Amino acid sequence: MLKRVEFSGDHLDVLRELMNIAVGNATASIADLLQAFGTMHIPKIAISDIKGLKQYMHETIPSESSHYVTKQLFGGPLGGEFIFVITDEVAINLGNHLYDVEAPNDADIYDAVIELTNILSATMISRLTEELNIKVQFFLPSTQIIAGNDLIYLEETAEYSQIIIISTQMEFQNQNINGHIFILTKDAMIQSLKDLIDQKLEELYA
Repeated sequence: MLKRVEFSGDHLDVLRELMNIAVGNATASIADLLQAFGTMHIPKIAISDIKGLKQYMHETIPSESSHYVTKQLFGGPLGGEFIFVITDEVAINLGNHLYDVEAPNDADIYDAVIELTNILSATMISRLTEELNIKVQFFLPSTQIIAGNDLIYLEETAEYSQIIIISTQMEFQNQNINGHIFILTKDAMIQSLKDLIDQKLEELYA
């Protein structure tokens, strides 16, 4: 098992502030896409393990709905996974609003979910990494429809001993469009993140 990476209060404060900046950018980008006013919650940050991640998702995501779950990996000096989760009902609302059709077909809904996820992930991760003075590569996203809230599979659990969970919620109330966002950084990349935050702290206190 890898040695656990410990984060100080200063590390977490910097990460929260950087994520607040990233969330602000993402809110503006999505508001522009949807031509609507919306909000995103202040990001929550937790250091956990795979069991804690599954428990956190069970507590956060409603179990009685089916969900469109879009996952996108990013890699480079900092790597991880961006996950966007919306209910099937919200996905229909999104397709309806984005393409201005009363009954969007499955392809419309899928395309709308992917488009929204691409903008969210690109805006949030790019702004975060810009603040950390690095660039990352994005991989193609994948979307699945999953019943309930068991979003983490057994094959994903074996290799990870420590996870940083960054989570927030997007809400566009008038359009009935909302969803949960998770950014996960795992194991070796957690040390990379800590090192990058150390460099940011040096800049701030120089």
